[in-house]
Amino acid sequence: MITIQEDMVIYAPHHGEVWMTVWEIAELLNVTGTAVKNTIKRIWKQSVLKDFLHSQYIKLENGYSAHVYDMEVIIAIALQMDTYQALLFRQWFISKVVNRKDCQTEQVKHEYPMIIVMNGTMPRGAS
Repeated sequence: MITIQEDMVIYAPHHGEVWMTVWEIAELLNVTGTAVKNTIKRIWKQSVLKDFLHSQYIKLENGYSAHVYDMEVIIAIALQMDTYQALLFRQWFISKVVNRKDCQTEQVKHEYPMIIVMNGTMPRGAS
């Protein structure tokens, strides 16, 4: 789960992963659930991300199911929203990318450049 409280992003993954519902994402970014749903539809339609890789249904304790989305979807949505909370989230995420040593595991022994692929297209000169 990710929340924003008093201009601070609180990142609390469950077993190392974050999965959030439309309504949780909407609350995080201070937008409507409809805005989140429409953005997700656009992401799937443009094939930026694949639904079957980045979303799943989970069974809740009350017997109901919930459709949840992973961190990549949350990031893609935040990049398209124009709210203060979305800005805070983007700044938090970018700080984690820039300060990668905070996020690296002990298994990583070699320093490799990070390449961010947008819409499946590699930048020129990247391999």
